[in-house]
Amino acid sequence: MPGSKAYQRAESKRQVELDKALRELVLGSQVPQEPGETAFYFMTRKGKLRRMELTPEQAKRLEDGELGVVERPDPAQIEHSLVPAAAAEQMYALSKKAVRFLNRKDDPVGFMNDEELKAQQAAEAAGTAPELSDESPAEGAEASASEAETSAPAEAEAPSAEAPKAEGGESQG
Repeated sequence: MPGSKAYQRAESKRQVELDKALRELVLGSQVPQEPGETAFYFMTRKGKLRRMELTPEQAKRLEDGELGVVERPDPAQIEHSLVPAAAAEQMYALSKKAVRFLNRKDDPVGFMNDEELKAQQAAEAAGTAPELSDESPAEGAEASASEAETSAPAEAEAPSAEAPKAEGGESQG
């Protein structure tokens, strides 16, 4: 029965096993992040923007759908890792919430358009950003900007984002 202690124990055990399976999948396939000058932004499960500083090559691989950003559920916290698209697809099959960004041809995961990104940044800056529900299937993140955003400190926190299309405007499908 939902709500009973036995049900809660079973759900807890199921979540622990899922986290373990996801963690093993990430650890077995993660790609080391190569620190670089390209800022790649994505959104966490809680609706907060996070940034990875990557090489232009790794950012391009994310934009091209060769890599994905996924959660790695460590026992004390959730970290984010880069994994090949095949591993991200496996994780997506186990838990849609675990994949934070994956540029799939027909169904991209984690995109925001420019207006959504600017609204999110403004809300975070003002401290009024709503936390997203863990159950929301439409949780999004945005594509990265292809250029480094280091020309001014204010710009470092104001990325340009892409809609689900490539930087040059060509479609990805």
